[in-house]
Amino acid sequence: MSGLVFAVSLLVITVAASAAQNIEVPGSRLSSLDRALFSCIETEALTLCRAQGKSLEHLNLPVMGITLEYREELLNRTTVLFDETRFADVENRLTARFGTPEVHDEQLRSGMAGTLVNRIRVWGGGGKVVMLEQFSGKITSSALRYLTPDDYRELVRARNAVRVRGKRDL
Repeated sequence: MSGLVFAVSLLVITVAASAAQNIEVPGSRLSSLDRALFSCIETEALTLCRAQGKSLEHLNLPVMGITLEYREELLNRTTVLFDETRFADVENRLTARFGTPEVHDEQLRSGMAGTLVNRIRVWGGGGKVVMLEQFSGKITSSALRYLTPDDYRELVRARNAVRVRGKRDL
C-alpha cells in the first residue's frame, strides 16, 4: 500500500471510528470533546479523559476502557483497552485496514508468569501512529493507541529507559 493511500485510509478510518464509536482523532481540540461521554481530570502537564458507560466498543469489539490524553488543547494519544484474548482479533482488523504492520516485539518480566513476549504492532503514516500492544499494564489487557508521531517517539524512549538487560517489567 502506498504511503499516500495508507495516510488517506488511516484518516478516513480514524474519523469514521471516532464518529461511530466515540474515538477522538489525534490533534482534536479538547474544547470540542463531548463532556457527556467523557469525564476529565486536569494535571499540570495534561488532561486525561475517560469514556463513560458500561458497554464501550471499538472496531466492533467490546472494550474495557477508553482514555484520551490532551496536552494543552490538543489530543496527543487515545488508548483503547481490550481484554488480552481479543489481541488477535484487533490485530487482524487493523491489518485488514492498514496493511502489514511493523513488528516491535519485546521481552517482559511478569512476576510469577516469568518472561513473556509482548507482541507490539505499529502502523504509521499521514502524521498518525497506530500501536497495538498485547500486554499493557497486566497480562489480561491489550492496548490500542492512536498517537501523534512525537508522542509515539516519547513513549518508545520512556519504555527503553526502563529496560534492564533488554527486558521491561510489566
